Amino acid sequence: MPSYTPLLDWNELANGTVLKSDLIGRAIERAAADSDIPYTQDVRCFDFDGCGKSFTQVALILKPERPLRVNGRKVVLITSEGGSDNGIGFIRDNAGNPGLGPWAAQRGITFIQLPRLGRWNFLTKDPLGLGSWADVPLDGRMPVFNRQQKQHWTAEDYITVPAEGISSPTASQSCRIPRENSELEEYMLALVPTTSMTGFELAIRALVPASERDETLVLYNGFSTGGAFLWALSKQLPPDGIVGYGMSNFPIAYYGSQASQRKYGWLYDKSAARLRERGTRDFEFFNRELPEAERAALWANALHHPRFKSHEDTFMFYNVAALSECVSRLWNASFLPQAVRNKGLSALMQANLDLCFPGPGLGTVRVLDLYGTKDEVLKQEVAQSVTANVGPHCAKYRMAYLDGYHHSIIADHVHAYASLWLDAIKSGYCRPA
Repeated sequence: MPSYTPLLDWNELANGTVLKSDLIGRAIERAAADSDIPYTQDVRCFDFDGCGKSFTQVALILKPERPLRVNGRKVVLITSEGGSDNGIGFIRDNAGNPGLGPWAAQRGITFIQLPRLGRWNFLTKDPLGLGSWADVPLDGRMPVFNRQQKQHWTAEDYITVPAEGISSPTASQSCRIPRENSELEEYMLALVPTTSMTGFELAIRALVPASERDETLVLYNGFSTGGAFLWALSKQLPPDGIVGYGMSNFPIAYYGSQASQRKYGWLYDKSAARLRERGTRDFEFFNRELPEAERAALWANALHHPRFKSHEDTFMFYNVAALSECVSRLWNASFLPQAVRNKGLSALMQANLDLCFPGPGLGTVRVLDLYGTKDEVLKQEVAQSVTANVGPHCAKYRMAYLDGYHHSIIADHVHAYASLWLDAIKSGYCRPA
């Protein structure tokens, strides 16, 4: 592409800089040019065995007819969704406006969304598709782990309990726990962090084959909860860069923001094999500034999303006692493959706990990590903990705040943070050394 003059020198950006509305506005205006590229949308499924159980990894792909190239490399953005979503929010926000996926594809960026396991509703009857949960009662939603599953789990498979002692501050109202010795319990135990990594890696290696890797600029982004999983993946399947907005990080970095305040409760949250429903109070937590009528209309659309979290809480909040319990219960399960058992409990435990920490695998990854100054959950102390604990492991790490922005991927937020990403990407900030 022709030489490009960025809005600022991203390499020299001071960590903690607050990006003001004038700069954001100029980025949005610049990104609006050449933003009408046609694209196709496709869904791919990848079946695999995870710790003795069958899982299906979904990939939602938006492929532009004319790809953006930076230094000769086609730009590919690989994402994972926030804690109540399954990727629908990247296609359209709760108001029905185009999300990050269409925004990126219309500017030539191949967009690959990888929903976390269990969150894509293969049983949906909704004509909009996209794994929608709209036709499933909120209080009866449990993960759908593979595309072979014939029906939803019933109340015979789980019990409902109050949401007490949970790590999340978002006012969730209830949790569901699989009944002892049920098939649901087996699946929830098999979905340890390494199983999630297996699904992601399987899809990425198929969609970005080794033969094309040197001609591809691979970027990761996870909104909120999705970030914890894509940061973990980056250690074993490194991208060229990570572009973040409201992106959770390695569990130890998130927990570090609590420990710095002498808060240690996350270590002991009893989240093992537990699903947390994210209902109306949770939704209101992130939409406090909206009038009630508008919030109610958005909630109706939000019901297309799973509106639950299960294994994600245990991992991202560094509920290390619960994570150790999950691995131990999995070790004792009769369905665990012999090949895994032959390596010993210590290897299984270490493989899963290690994903909580940064490490040498990040040494080639260049990062632009953005947050909103009004982020409701990833506040300044979280961003500072990430900068201190993870930044030194990366080839380049720059963190900044968007003035006045929330923990959200609604369309106006997408236009702001993605336009800034695009400026950095075109400047060559994320290119391999």
